[in-house]
Amino acid sequence: MKIESITSMRLPMAMVDPLRTAHGTHNGRTASLVRVITTDGVVGWGEDVSPEGVSYVGETPTASFESLRMLADMVGGRTIDVAEMFSESWWGVAGRNYAKHALESALWDAHSRTLGVSLKSVLGGTASFITPGVVVGVHDSLEDLENSVRARADEGYQRIKLKIQPDWDIAPVRRVRQVLGDDFVLQADANTAYTRDDINHLLNLQEFNVQFIEQPFAADDLEGHALLATKTSTPICLDESVITVDELMRAIEMNACTVLNIKPSRVGGLCDAVRMQEIATSHGLQVWVGGMLETGIGRASCLALASRAGFTLTPDLSASNRYFSRDVTDPFALVDGQIVVPNSVGIGVEPLPWVFEHPDVKIETLFSR
Repeated sequence: MKIESITSMRLPMAMVDPLRTAHGTHNGRTASLVRVITTDGVVGWGEDVSPEGVSYVGETPTASFESLRMLADMVGGRTIDVAEMFSESWWGVAGRNYAKHALESALWDAHSRTLGVSLKSVLGGTASFITPGVVVGVHDSLEDLENSVRARADEGYQRIKLKIQPDWDIAPVRRVRQVLGDDFVLQADANTAYTRDDINHLLNLQEFNVQFIEQPFAADDLEGHALLATKTSTPICLDESVITVDELMRAIEMNACTVLNIKPSRVGGLCDAVRMQEIATSHGLQVWVGGMLETGIGRASCLALASRAGFTLTPDLSASNRYFSRDVTDPFALVDGQIVVPNSVGIGVEPLPWVFEHPDVKIETLFSR
């Protein structure tokens, strides 16, 4: 496969409700879409989901867009075999994973469309529906939190992941348990907000039957996660700690986790996401697909990935209206607690006309033959 052109389209997206984490508040984001057109005239779409307003992922939208410019020249000048596009080897440059994922996912879309099949089938997906979870952020009060989780449960979500941080952890988890009952699936996500000094405090989460606590310590503190795992009955899930296969293998060898959140944007693409899922599953870890406030473009490819049999826990791939009043594609809707995985060619969606007509859209050609 060869590329005729690569185009960037960026436009602001306001969120329905701000999402507060331990490291900042998401009030909105720039939808950074990537369109590739092959020399055969096939179009593929991807999305750069590098986040705004938070620091723990280490890649800002501005920096990622500059990476996108540089990588587009590399992609445009080569013959592409998407199955070879591993982030640590194919590109020849370190890091820049959000930009790599944006381009790679657009190429997977074009590859699938060239074959005339869905991305789901190309990736080995089997599920027709996904039962997603939903993320609930930090709130100003327990009463506000209660109202929020009741609303999410009423919408049909069967799993809630609470963002926690020091001074907003035990009491919120207790309140949600009181509201939703002991059997509702509940997770806690710390986004690296704690240190080893907080281990005894975090042991209090054992009381509430939390499915797991996600990334309590810094990304480079695998030892701390392994230590916590020896002291608590609550499973440990890693996110930011695992960007490469080497990091995954170290985490497994150290028994630092029993659950893994795989975000294709974090690990540099769908190739790496599939490989990590296979490795983690072979070592007995439970694996699920994380979300990054994707629009319908990014959400579609994540749903295709999450349809693989090896992903055993509910993904962070909520309905479009959880975050945006208007999505860039036809919206993904929650129906009876499930979201349909697209099964038409490619990712199964494409931007709606309003995206191209938006007064603030910035369209830029990154590569052209």
